[in-house]
Amino acid sequence: MWYMNEEREQLKKMAHDFTQEEVKPFVKEMEEKNAFPHEILKKAAELGITGLIFPESCDGFGPNWVDFGICLEEIGKESDCVANALCSQYAATSIMAMIPDQKRIDTIVKPVVHGEFILATAQCEPMGQTMLEHMGTRFDWDYTNNQVVINGGKIFCTNAGNAEYYLVTCKTPEPIQEPMGKFTYILVHKDTPGFQVGHIENKIGWHGSSTGQLYFNDCRVPMENIVASFDMNGETTYFGGCNIGVLMAAGALGGAEGVFEKALNYAKERKHGDKSLFESYQAMRFKFAELYMEIESLRGLVYGVLDDLDKGSQDVTARAWAAKLKGAEVFEHVASECIVLFGGNGIIVENGIERYLRDAKMNAIGCFALPHISDMIGSHL
Repeated sequence: MWYMNEEREQLKKMAHDFTQEEVKPFVKEMEEKNAFPHEILKKAAELGITGLIFPESCDGFGPNWVDFGICLEEIGKESDCVANALCSQYAATSIMAMIPDQKRIDTIVKPVVHGEFILATAQCEPMGQTMLEHMGTRFDWDYTNNQVVINGGKIFCTNAGNAEYYLVTCKTPEPIQEPMGKFTYILVHKDTPGFQVGHIENKIGWHGSSTGQLYFNDCRVPMENIVASFDMNGETTYFGGCNIGVLMAAGALGGAEGVFEKALNYAKERKHGDKSLFESYQAMRFKFAELYMEIESLRGLVYGVLDDLDKGSQDVTARAWAAKLKGAEVFEHVASECIVLFGGNGIIVENGIERYLRDAKMNAIGCFALPHISDMIGSHL
């Protein structure tokens, strides 16, 4: 591959070995018990995988976007859920890493980079979900006690119940004070009075990832917990700026490759008379060729964006979200076709093939649903 070199080949092998030794054995527990991959995320940090995307000022080694993508791709071959968990860690932490607050970097960002605890981003709401103009969660000032008081609720919060801190998007109270924007990120510790984790959803896929509701009832936090404020373009600043979309696409690329490789090996090993299924049916070979082309086209888009980010490009928002959209579509298509190529064995849960299709559907919905992404891409053309 054009983006690979000797160092990245070694990184890919390390990520592959980590996936086989740590991720693969834990998949069954995630699927059957919805077990959150705490230890896997900790070991990923110990190996330096988490640090690849953060600068040295945060005890990281980067940002190295292509390197991180290579790791997400390898992990995604066995579990898109674990790849997404690493992306979720990045999403919340990256915002604080960009804010020049050394105390917060030392006490929150660095512990995440070292795998000591989990962060979560809380933005989605029942009324309008991620549409900021419909946000109901707000805060008020309590100047006497140097606090802000949060009221409202969130839905679809990734890492709900497992996070140490929640980065909560709130509506800034009127009148808006300079230099405050219309919306504000506020850090809420899990043990803060007035904060409660609600129902954890039972999802179609990503069974190791906790997704749940959050409630804020006169939840009081120190004013110093205000991280940043922004106006309506904050949605782009956050989701476009941190490029969570292309990172999710790297995991989806790995998921598509993983199920493709399993199906191809099965077709070549499964006997059909004197020959294998792969040898017996030209139509099957045509299908594998089609899926291979889809995967490689996605690879070019994903790593093209990641490489541009490594080069410092700031004009990748549309392509980053295009990668997320295309990644979800390719992953779902490849997983669906590979189940068919397995025949009856593809729909048996114990064989671990149908899980790829369920995780692919989560990839299409997680972070933003596909129609919303299409609109975001169009707005940046």
